[in-house]
Amino acid sequence: MFFFWFRLEEKMSIKLTRRQFAAGSVALLSCGSFNRAWGKTANTKLPIPPLLDGTAAEPIDLQIRAGQWSFMPGIKTPTLGFSQDYLGPTIRTRQNSELNLNYENTLDEGVAIHGHGLHVPGAVDGGPQLEIAPGGRWQPTLPIVQPAATCWYHSHTHGRTSHQVYHGLAGMIIIDDDLSRATDLPSRYGVDDLPVIVQDRTFDERGRLVYSLSDAGEDGWYGETVVVNGAMSPVAHVPAGKVRLRLLNGANARFYIVAFADNRSFHKIAGDGGFLEAPVQMTSMEMAPGERCEIIVDLEDGAPAELLTLFEDEFEGEGPVGDLLKLLSRNRRPAPSLILRVDTSLPANTAPLPEKLAAIARPLQSEIVRTRDFVLDMDDGGSGTHDSTGSHAMMDMTINGAAMDMNVINERVKRGVWERWRIRSNQGEHPFHVHGCSFLIEKIAGEAPPPDQQGWKDTVVLDDDGWSEIVVQFNHLATDQYPYMYHCHILEHEDRGMMGQFTVS
Repeated sequence: MFFFWFRLEEKMSIKLTRRQFAAGSVALLSCGSFNRAWGKTANTKLPIPPLLDGTAAEPIDLQIRAGQWSFMPGIKTPTLGFSQDYLGPTIRTRQNSELNLNYENTLDEGVAIHGHGLHVPGAVDGGPQLEIAPGGRWQPTLPIVQPAATCWYHSHTHGRTSHQVYHGLAGMIIIDDDLSRATDLPSRYGVDDLPVIVQDRTFDERGRLVYSLSDAGEDGWYGETVVVNGAMSPVAHVPAGKVRLRLLNGANARFYIVAFADNRSFHKIAGDGGFLEAPVQMTSMEMAPGERCEIIVDLEDGAPAELLTLFEDEFEGEGPVGDLLKLLSRNRRPAPSLILRVDTSLPANTAPLPEKLAAIARPLQSEIVRTRDFVLDMDDGGSGTHDSTGSHAMMDMTINGAAMDMNVINERVKRGVWERWRIRSNQGEHPFHVHGCSFLIEKIAGEAPPPDQQGWKDTVVLDDDGWSEIVVQFNHLATDQYPYMYHCHILEHEDRGMMGQFTVS
């Protein structure tokens, strides 16, 4: 019945556009996190991916395989995963060590696997040039030299990234260092330090995933149902103290607004590339596809906390999210993406948050020796150009007027040199990701970044309101054979050409 109600609203053309806020939007938003195909969800236990030690000398075996996963109890959905039916294990490693991986591709299609956020040479970055053939293996050794951070690994197959990630080819990587180990923050994996991979998926009446790159809209493929670690509205039993959530926006295309149902505050302590200089208190935050945010929520009072994941495309309010939540309380509240329930038998971390976290050294303006401009377009004029291989679908998304071509190096960069990259969109909002580095944001759409975006990043949001600017330095080599990529992290945009290649020499 709820599904029928939504379709009736859609038929009546009640549609919310970005940067709008009206009373009629509340009903639409309130259904954004419900399962429209199957009705109200049951609260299952939060699946915690197994934790693998990435510091051991022996390689970690990761089998790329097909499986069946129960997003809902009793219903089996065909999926993909790494050594499991959906998603992959969490790999934990540390600074100044080597991470040895052994991928085996058991699928009947090629797969490239990218270490998103890792500072590694192009030869082991896992871009589309490193596709693993069906039945093949890839055994990279990754030098881990960067500070503590939450990163991830996912498909980066040319023209197939969106399909393969949507069906499950993604997992989390946690990097530790001396600072992270010395800091009194929650660190017990699966207890008070939780991996939270947020995605949106659409299911048919039989529980199968619905996806089509050719049918995706200009903003990418939007799912109807939020899943966390592959579960709908799961419950995590946590201590009565501080809890650390390592949030990953693993969506193909959606921007999320993250908040708690009771409008409680939390502290953001880290972004894509690691710790912020100091914790930032917030009541809501936006996450673009590919971004990671580590937050601390305090449950010392014993009350449960409901994490909401609102769809930014269905609401971008002119006022605070708290006002929205008050309105929702008088209508239909969204289903929580994750429910945190206190278990007083678990030992709790009640230590105060540190006032300082990391020291971030920013380059002097005189050290920035070059500026590069990148302009993203969503239409090439209908020419329907293909890349030079002619091997996949129409390429109608471009950067600087060029669609992705595996045989073209778009930029050449010198190692160890600071550059300023200015990026903007001629249409719509895009998360722009750069391989092989972390960078610092100087502007987001023409404005100074807020405090929670002033740490190390590998993804920056841009739109058609103004230039976003980053300062970046590359410290590893990337050759013509194995270049780095820069691209929109809306996966459908990436697959349709909004990507370029660059070397570091």
